Amino acid sequence: MKVLIIGGGLSGICLGHTFLNKGVDFKILDAGINHSSKIAAGMINPMVFRKMVKTWKGDELIPFLNAFYPSIEEKIGAKFFFPRKIRRVFSTQDELDKWNQRLNDKDYEDYIYAFDDSDPTPEYAINEFGSGWVKSPGYIDAKIFVRENQRYFINKGKMITESFDFGKFDSDNKTYKDEKYTHFIFSEGYKAVENPYFKYLPFVLTKGEVLSIKNDELRKDEILNRKCFVLPAQDGSFKIGSTFEWNTTDASPSEGAKEQLLEQYGLLVRSPVSVIDQEAGIRPTVADRRPLIGIHPEKESVYIFNGMGTKGYMLAPYFANELYHYLVNDTPLNTEVDIKRFYRKHYNKA
Repeated sequence: MKVLIIGGGLSGICLGHTFLNKGVDFKILDAGINHSSKIAAGMINPMVFRKMVKTWKGDELIPFLNAFYPSIEEKIGAKFFFPRKIRRVFSTQDELDKWNQRLNDKDYEDYIYAFDDSDPTPEYAINEFGSGWVKSPGYIDAKIFVRENQRYFINKGKMITESFDFGKFDSDNKTYKDEKYTHFIFSEGYKAVENPYFKYLPFVLTKGEVLSIKNDELRKDEILNRKCFVLPAQDGSFKIGSTFEWNTTDASPSEGAKEQLLEQYGLLVRSPVSVIDQEAGIRPTVADRRPLIGIHPEKESVYIFNGMGTKGYMLAPYFANELYHYLVNDTPLNTEVDIKRFYRKHYNKA
């Protein structure tokens, strides 16, 4: 088994470590773009606040990532996974009522808990309806994660920094630049919309923007969340995010997004800030909000591992492992992520 992974962002990195741990021969080809992987806040949020329910497959995803990321840190000698709990500030009385219902539900005892008098909500938080703690594993510093993992793979001779040339790809003979591989896995992020093998899939690209701010009053041991998040970074700054702009590939920061984020911040925190940076990236989100994983319906060597979306740092480790078992042990993929769910519409086959 010899694998070429096209794309060295979050998905490609998680596949690389999975294959390395399992003894699979592979190389990663990366164009050096990775917009969303690098600018993502990397927050691990196990709750969907709109409905006040656990995130999809959270009971499996969170234990897996809690083991996966520390093992990579130890392997590459870099720290990028930082524990932080999330303080959810409620938007309405109805949200508070739903939260209180969950507090009495044993299925949620590993996800949320109530405040006690020993840790009151900070005075700067606008807190009309109260707040509660989310037991988040923390967050991934995306810049460190991408930079240090790519450096690690380059040093091991496992990553090449160049764009994939479709003109030199022979899918029938399973070669790229005349070199033979058994599997080609495309993990290109939003660039998949230009991929001739997978552009039929229902990507709904979303531009996300994040601000870096300076504020000496905010607590550095927690993440604030309501309408936006306020996340403490390792350099002493804070990140405010994130926006959603649909169906665009323009990854440049915009003044409108900056104003929107500062407005949302002002509804959450009564403490002035100074903006020190603004970043934007394109997320490879999907119409049904599930990853896109599996084999091309007509090309037996061509695969995709993409569409992780806004919860990518939660999803990618677990599903990289699932793809490995699919390739090696013929273990079926989860039907909700398998691209076979789109075969019938586009290829008239199940």
